[in-house]
Amino acid sequence: MASRFSNVDPVTAADMRRQGLDPHELDRSTEQLMSLIHGNLPDPPVSTTARLTAFRARPSDGVDRISRLSDALLRDIVSRLPVKDAARTAALAARWRGIWRSTPLVLVDTHLVSSARASTPDVIAAVSRVLAAHQGPFRCVHLTCSRMGAYQAQLKRWLRLLAARGVQELVLVNRPWLREVPLPKTLFTISTLTRLYIGVWKFPDAAGL
Repeated sequence: MASRFSNVDPVTAADMRRQGLDPHELDRSTEQLMSLIHGNLPDPPVSTTARLTAFRARPSDGVDRISRLSDALLRDIVSRLPVKDAARTAALAARWRGIWRSTPLVLVDTHLVSSARASTPDVIAAVSRVLAAHQGPFRCVHLTCSRMGAYQAQLKRWLRLLAARGVQELVLVNRPWLREVPLPKTLFTISTLTRLYIGVWKFPDAAGL
């Protein structure tokens, strides 16, 4: 059975073996580089590790007091949730249905899948669904766990959508197959960005920007 690699594609691995090189060495060194990159990225403003403290329930009088809060307070609550949980609040009651779609979006792709090693097609599909469902604005978007080499057209669509929805913070890291993936020029047209972190891309020709 052929060995599986995290960061070396099968063609490159086979070519290295023909040259008497060990693709495992390249895979390990690339994994160390990716760990270094991810370790220096900013933490997203929401987390899936928060723990809720359970208190003894009081007798209910049947009144939904949370739904009586103002839209501004409900949006503040929703904005602190991971995107999957935030979207699910629409099922709580009719009062909540429009809250998530009008709350500034915080999207972290690793929060959409069960594992950081989830397949790229699964991540691409999940991110695309969220971006299509939310009307904006986009407060913060972290896209860090996909190999975008085969999805450059999709990435360009995402960036056009992020530009249209006024994204403020963007973290964009490609997982390499050790082939240069060009960074779409669309990125440099997003005028609303206040923070940008990018990694493992080939920069476009500056003369064409």
